[in-house]
Amino acid sequence: MDNIPRGIAFVLVSILFFVALDTTAKFMTGTLDPVQIVWGRYIFSVLLLPFLMGPRRLILATRSRRPWLQLLRGILLVATTACFFTAIKYIPLADAIAIGFVSPLLGTALAIPILGEKVGVRRWSAIAIGFVGVLIVLRPGFEDRHWAYFLPLVVAALMATYNVATRLVVRHDTADTSLAYTNVFGALVATVAIVLLPDVWTSPSAIDWGFLVAIGAFGSIGHFCLILAYRSAPVSTLAPFTFGHIVLAVASGWLVFGDWPDLWTLIGASVVAGSGIYVFRREAMLARAARAAATN
Repeated sequence: MDNIPRGIAFVLVSILFFVALDTTAKFMTGTLDPVQIVWGRYIFSVLLLPFLMGPRRLILATRSRRPWLQLLRGILLVATTACFFTAIKYIPLADAIAIGFVSPLLGTALAIPILGEKVGVRRWSAIAIGFVGVLIVLRPGFEDRHWAYFLPLVVAALMATYNVATRLVVRHDTADTSLAYTNVFGALVATVAIVLLPDVWTSPSAIDWGFLVAIGAFGSIGHFCLILAYRSAPVSTLAPFTFGHIVLAVASGWLVFGDWPDLWTLIGASVVAGSGIYVFRREAMLARAARAAATN
């Protein structure tokens, strides 16, 4: 039985941890390479899994019916994290997150060829409006933009592919399995990157090690809370609340780094968020109609 208030609470808590992760990672890019920070994020997330899930659940989570698809998810998420951490080294948190939130719209478009889903004119219109919002944030041609401003678009594309892969794998594996495999494969891929790219490694100070542990904890707890949220309430109900990530990122960027987005960034972020919320609502309405038709 759904518990919508509980689901909303867990989504909001997950956002707190994700923004804490983003803020800490941006702070750490002043001393460590983004790839090294990605490595710490996944290594320490893996080490924390037994405490979050317990031994019995963790053992059950190791059983995957689609390990290669889980590996793909791990690679995609590491690439996503690396691109995002590189972006926020150079640009404000709020800008990166606002552009990256076009990912659900891309996911809807990708679901057509990969999942065989149908998307009507209304959702295509919302996707197009969402990209207009991204253009408002980027403002190409109106002013010089740092190259890192375009990395969140790469992040959005990678995350959309990751989300589609997740929708494929949930047909075969549990949420616990996906969480465990994503972190384990993410740690392996990040370690390989560290070995192959030796120039990215800098000996961390004691404080740096503490921050690396912290971002691992923030990532694990954030994803764990998200799983609990989606166990409590439908995705379509909770999706609008995930856009609170942008609001909290604006606050964090201002308080910690003194970054306040300009008017155009705020307008563009609002357009992206509004388009995403519409798509989620439209998909939920169509899903309800399909279920009603199936029962008649």
